[in-house]
Amino acid sequence: MKTVRIVSYAINGRGMGHLVRQLAILRWVRRILALLDVPCEAWVLTSSEADTLARREGVPALKMPSKAMVRDAGLEPARYLAIARPWVLNAIAGLQPDILIVDTFPGGSFGELVAALELAPRRVLVARAVRDNVAADDAYRALLPMYDLVLRPDDDGCGPILIRERDELLPRQEARRALGIPDDRRAVYVSLGGGGDLDASGLLPDMVTRLAGGGRHVVVGAGPLYSGREVRGPDITWLDRYVPSELLPGIDAAVSAAGYNSFHELMHAGIPTVFLPQPRLSDDQAARAARAEAAGAGCIARSIDEVAQLLESPGDPAAARALVPGGGAKAAALAVLAGVVPTDDLALADRAFTPELVRLVQGLPAAGREGSGNEEARWRQTFALLRLCGDAPRRGARRRALLAELAAQGAPLPDRLSAEMGEGPETATGRLQRITTLCEQVGAPLDTSIALLHALRRKFPLDDSDALIRAAERLWPVWARFDDWMGAVSLLRAVPRQRTLEVVDFAEGVERWLENEEDLFEALRAFARSEGDGQRPVGEVLGMLRGNRVVKATTAKERTR
Repeated sequence: MKTVRIVSYAINGRGMGHLVRQLAILRWVRRILALLDVPCEAWVLTSSEADTLARREGVPALKMPSKAMVRDAGLEPARYLAIARPWVLNAIAGLQPDILIVDTFPGGSFGELVAALELAPRRVLVARAVRDNVAADDAYRALLPMYDLVLRPDDDGCGPILIRERDELLPRQEARRALGIPDDRRAVYVSLGGGGDLDASGLLPDMVTRLAGGGRHVVVGAGPLYSGREVRGPDITWLDRYVPSELLPGIDAAVSAAGYNSFHELMHAGIPTVFLPQPRLSDDQAARAARAEAAGAGCIARSIDEVAQLLESPGDPAAARALVPGGGAKAAALAVLAGVVPTDDLALADRAFTPELVRLVQGLPAAGREGSGNEEARWRQTFALLRLCGDAPRRGARRRALLAELAAQGAPLPDRLSAEMGEGPETATGRLQRITTLCEQVGAPLDTSIALLHALRRKFPLDDSDALIRAAERLWPVWARFDDWMGAVSLLRAVPRQRTLEVVDFAEGVERWLENEEDLFEALRAFARSEGDGQRPVGEVLGMLRGNRVVKATTAKERTR
């Protein structure tokens, strides 16, 4: 399948919610396409001063100045609009996206998207909830039909779009160690969102100073847009992370604005919160905070003076988790790709990406030079293994076509291969668990194991993924005895492509052949002499080697003499 090009539009206001939602969706889009072996090219157009967040997530960003920066630079608003509108249009025209994802405002922040929408074959609007007067506006409603999909978080079967899943958050004790929180302290997280509000530079230091001490350890999430004074000292941790949600399990209570990201991340992590709703033109933070208060998950402070007292009993952690039981980024990504990626493939990806898989990936070592903590390296390994451990619909179709061709030629096939192909009762994630456990048990490098599985897949194209893993479970312990994994790769390179020999039978033959061998290199030389460059069937060669009858291969001309 050709490369899928995606452009995410996150030209936003003061906060960073638009950008974070887009990146959360793109993380899952890239995972899904990588699993399905479909090339992906993703870009973000943004005006956020937190654009380096895109860099940290591995997504290239094209940035224009924010409205706040233009204001601070003393530029005329009319001049800014005259530059911004054609800039957006030219960027989308140059990137030529297959999919354009727009956050919240269907016409764009400056009305510039009306002319640009026709440049993308598929157009998706992430319609975060806005104030009733905005939603009822005729100009807003008139643009909705221009989108192929209007995706409403918290609706349409899609939960709130979060940049981290619950299984990607750190365990409580690990998070507390990372934050430097003593065991005898109550941890309070303090944040005013992305930090771009004009009042944040005065309000945040004041609040931190009031709350620190008295048995409390204050963790400050100032946000990447914050430019005010930093307060440091005993019982204070000033976060410099862009995604503090990973550390929230180490927190006991919070004081926060009620913006989209802050609210849902705190409730998702089960953190009772004292909310300080901020005024916004289109986002009703007060209504969002009232939901938490009504659910017993938080409370609302009318002023900073009320915060310390409300923190004594801000709410119930279980009520907070119940309010936001899960994230919707994966569901949003699957909906975005519908119509561009075959439905069967998306269904496979939906089944494959389970919470169990996310936990499994968190425990995988990364590729050598990438470093053991590198998330992208772990997911690249996972994608490679999942493609091998799962039977994608396209692969199944190719296998059925090959079976039909062989049957038409009268080739004898085992009964199992003549059966209907399809996904077995075990999931791809279950098979992935088996292969990663196997690698850990025998000390097989993951990268080399991926290369070996690829080779088995190429050499035995008629066998399904379950047979592939069963063969690996026999072969890996045999090869581990020699501690020569590249020798194992060389052996599979020497095996011709098989159309009748089953991979499990091949594995059994190799196991019996090598059980009494001492040197894998010498064993490979014996295999090459007996196999004669494909002149003898592999099954026959393995039988000969088991009986230690290594013979010189003869040519077809010599055999007719």
